Amino acid sequence: MIKLIATDIDGTLVNDDKKLSAKTIATIKKARQAGIYVVLCTGRPLSGVAEYLEELGLTSDDDYVITFNGAAAQKVASQEVLFKHTLEFDEFQELLDFSLANQIKHQIITPDNQIYTCDFDVSSYTVLDAFYTHMPLHVRTKADLPQDLTCAKFMWADQKENLDRGEKILPAKLKNGLYTVRSEDWFFEFQNAKATKGQAVYQLAEHLGIKPEEVMTVGDQQNDLSMLTPDFFGVAMGNGNDLVKAAAKVTTASNNDDGLAQAIEKYVLN
Repeated sequence: MIKLIATDIDGTLVNDDKKLSAKTIATIKKARQAGIYVVLCTGRPLSGVAEYLEELGLTSDDDYVITFNGAAAQKVASQEVLFKHTLEFDEFQELLDFSLANQIKHQIITPDNQIYTCDFDVSSYTVLDAFYTHMPLHVRTKADLPQDLTCAKFMWADQKENLDRGEKILPAKLKNGLYTVRSEDWFFEFQNAKATKGQAVYQLAEHLGIKPEEVMTVGDQQNDLSMLTPDFFGVAMGNGNDLVKAAAKVTTASNNDDGLAQAIEKYVLN
């Protein structure tokens, strides 16, 4: 019996227009009314999911959200943080130096939902990310970055060919001990090794007294792979990549065809 549904947002919960369908809203509300936890598990910050939580009615202090690809989990209403895993100051400083030296556009995401970049020619992907997630965007020289800056995740946000080049020349010492993932052609993310969606789902389930086999996880991209483990009931979206489909137990319809709602109806509510 499934007691917790952990779902990705982009390419999973929402359609390609970043909208929730009426069927998805109704199905998730039905699951929640049945006492099943529905947890949005996303690379976005809380500011980038608030409108979806409101539409879905997941707004009480008995509702939870996992943000920054697993770097933090918190209660929705009070925003009380259950756990967070951030990068050390020297870790993201080294990544920043490498990015600037090799002309790879970057962004620093803070736990309080801010974006910083030292690229004065700001990446269009950073601008779009700030727009969709409602995060204030700050452009600073490295010397002018706040000295107490905390980094939830460091990201490359650039053209595919620049990220391809960056991956090839990235020294192993900058990856060792970190969780790294190519979440989109234009995003490459660096995080604390404990900051994965899968690890966050494990921690939250344990906090709620829910066994791994009582958890359904749903996703479509490589940053979802960590929560599509055999311990959970993993569901791949029809629009997901081949790695995701291979890792999941089942595949549902695409995000434009209410795939998440179909999976909840078939495997949870039926």
